[in-house]
Amino acid sequence: MNRAQPVQIGMTNAVAAWLGCGCWLRSYHPSLWEGWGTRKLEVRIDISKMYNPMYKASMIDPAHKQETERTKCFRTTNLDATESRTISNIGWSYTIGMFDTCNKPEIITVGLKEKTAHFLLNEAARRLRSGVDLTKGRHRDMIGDVECEFRPVDPKWAKHLMGWAIWYYSGDEFPVLQAVYPDRENRFPEDSDFDTYFQQPLMQPEASMGQVENDFWTSADPSSSLFDWKFPDPPHTRVFLSKAVHSNHEPVTYVSHDEEDGAWQFLGDSTSGDEPPVVVCFHHPIDDDLTLKELADLPLGWWAERAGPGEPWVRYQHDQLEAEEE
Repeated sequence: MNRAQPVQIGMTNAVAAWLGCGCWLRSYHPSLWEGWGTRKLEVRIDISKMYNPMYKASMIDPAHKQETERTKCFRTTNLDATESRTISNIGWSYTIGMFDTCNKPEIITVGLKEKTAHFLLNEAARRLRSGVDLTKGRHRDMIGDVECEFRPVDPKWAKHLMGWAIWYYSGDEFPVLQAVYPDRENRFPEDSDFDTYFQQPLMQPEASMGQVENDFWTSADPSSSLFDWKFPDPPHTRVFLSKAVHSNHEPVTYVSHDEEDGAWQFLGDSTSGDEPPVVVCFHHPIDDDLTLKELADLPLGWWAERAGPGEPWVRYQHDQLEAEEE
């Protein structure tokens, strides 16, 4: 799919770029999606890099006429970790200041590469300023050879994802549109033959909270195991629990990362006994005990044990144990 050459208007990690329409772009990457303009990475965003004062000068242009007290404050103020705590494994980008300077909705999009998202948001901002109502119909020449729709965003999503915008407006009383994109054949998420390879969370008030939406929501929640997920396998990989662990009768004291098939086992002191294992999604035992995240780097063919919750893990290689037993 051919794509218009995006304009370089950002900075690395968390992107803040001043647009000619009197607003900024803010991006959080990497993304879990691949395809045209999307990518999948394992790197994580360092919150200390969320705002870098050295970039302030590049964001200022005296020729801009869309200056407000908010924009002046935004350029000269650092955010703390709480205000800018919008980090996710799934990349998203949005504008800041459109409603303030142009009385137009802010725009957010999810799952696109940084440059692709910036080109889309920049073009959307330009069209909004020229008087185009993006909520009507579909729009071309914004992302590859396909169309794009702009749909109203439920305020709960804005509160959850747009931390910098919440700070900028001192609240959540500003409209937001989500740029929703189709698959390569221009089929949108609600179409029956839509290619789910291009699936994205839908953030409209009437949209249901499916697995994609729930995963995206929890991945931006620091209290969830999906936040900053570091295990090599996805959170919905099947893993094995003993019945005692699954029923919360025992804490996890033994974890194995099997070499034969890459499976993970989470057992308690009674191991599995004669009971068959319980198969669950990977994130479930991690949700119940976030200290299990300490074993995210447990190699294939290794296992770890501890005396109890809060105690240090001791790691062993399966072949090493067999050799010692012989």
